[in-house]
Amino acid sequence: MRIASERLIIGDRVKESVFLHTDIPIVEAGKKLGTDELRRLKRFLIKEIDIEERPEGLVEESQQEMVRLQEVSENPFEELVDSYNQVFTSWEQGFTPNTYEALKWVKNSMPDTVRREDILPFFLERGTEAYTVRHAVYRGALAQLLAEAVRKERKMIQDLWTASYFADYGLARIMEWRHTKRYEAMQQEIFHRHPAMAYQALQNDTVISDTVKRLIVQHHERLDGSGYPLKATGDKIMDHTRLFIVADVFAAMTSWRPYREAYTAYDAYVHLKARPMQYDSKYVTLLGQLLLPIGIGDRVLMSNGKIATVVRKNVIFDRPVIVYDEQNQQVVKDLMEDRQLNIMQLMD
Repeated sequence: MRIASERLIIGDRVKESVFLHTDIPIVEAGKKLGTDELRRLKRFLIKEIDIEERPEGLVEESQQEMVRLQEVSENPFEELVDSYNQVFTSWEQGFTPNTYEALKWVKNSMPDTVRREDILPFFLERGTEAYTVRHAVYRGALAQLLAEAVRKERKMIQDLWTASYFADYGLARIMEWRHTKRYEAMQQEIFHRHPAMAYQALQNDTVISDTVKRLIVQHHERLDGSGYPLKATGDKIMDHTRLFIVADVFAAMTSWRPYREAYTAYDAYVHLKARPMQYDSKYVTLLGQLLLPIGIGDRVLMSNGKIATVVRKNVIFDRPVIVYDEQNQQVVKDLMEDRQLNIMQLMD
């Protein structure tokens, strides 16, 4: 049966795959609709789809599930994602950025403070819909977490959120090209233009600060000059931009994308830590300390293949004292002293 999207409920099963511009379906045939799929259809403005006949009692079950979800949905970032989704969708439809609306959104929506337990459970364990929208909020939250830890002024934290709001405007504009031959031939080149596209849209605006504009255009730069679009290096990348870059990359790596699964938080941290020439080690280490507490008694997989137990913390959070069994004897290692041995994975 064909049904209007606003009348869909949790548990409806899709009869025919839903497509828009690409060969990758928005929702596949046979998929049972959950909150993720319903939001995805809403975001892409799908007006109606074909579903299988509803089993008896499904409507009542769906209503009960919606009540349950409303009761447990207390995360402060839920509303930010929903409201920003409307902004991003308007950009995809051709509307230009409105700086007054952005500053109002930041003022009204930016949390007073952020906590690890609010950020990671929401962004790591929730669904995959509207991943670009979620990325902007995730990046802003991580940037605020880092900025608060180093006691940056409230005005700078607002600038970081404003930059995160606008940074992916270029991606919204690029999306309309994705079904064209030009995009297929120049995909990477076009993608690498998106920070510049956002900057150019705001370049002459006098409402937002030059700090915000620099954050926007440099959020894909790397300290060694391997980033884009400016190939900026070293001192040309300001401290607050270095913070923003670390937040951006960590948020991207730990989120699902259509072309890959999400990295674990620890794997993303290890990736950043292994590249001190690209990412500011101060902010990489700080992010690890804030998001990846390694406690006494935790089990870890070591680079020598051993599963060890943490017996004492050290100043550097991922260099604790560990113990593991080898040939029926306990071996104790202080990772501050043994620099050849590294934690490869946090065990459940």
